[in-house]
Amino acid sequence: MLNWIKFISVFLLTLMTVMAITIFYSAHKPMANEQEQAVEKAVRSGQIQSVQEVQPYNGTSTIMTVFGENKAGENIAVFVQNTEEDQFPEVKLSDGISAEKAMNAVLKEQKVTKVLHVSLGLEDGEPIWEVAFKNEHGKLNYVYIQFKDGEWSKRILNL
Repeated sequence: MLNWIKFISVFLLTLMTVMAITIFYSAHKPMANEQEQAVEKAVRSGQIQSVQEVQPYNGTSTIMTVFGENKAGENIAVFVQNTEEDQFPEVKLSDGISAEKAMNAVLKEQKVTKVLHVSLGLEDGEPIWEVAFKNEHGKLNYVYIQFKDGEWSKRILNL
């Protein structure tokens, strides 16, 4: 009888582990597919030669920001949207502030306990850094900082 209890316990634990892995993989697959398509579009457009990173940005519309180098060897970000365009908006990373500077600007003015992410995206055709963080009360906050000059664009605090 004890052997049956051990067998059933091990079987159920194995079954739950396999199910958890399958669910996690299935949930992550659509985002991975979108990122792969964004990379393909950015490379096919000729704007990027080598890809370093891909970040999703969910503002007024969903954009995949593809970071990499262009033909001239400059670090750029290409904003790929779900359209059939041949060219996408892009920005040279040297023409604006870095993610670290955007995050430091937020850290100077807000009481941040945990930075969730810093993403580059487009709002109204302008590149913008989105800094998401939790404050000392555990509340979710979003701060948008202009890429070109580091000025604060908007704040969504204490969600």
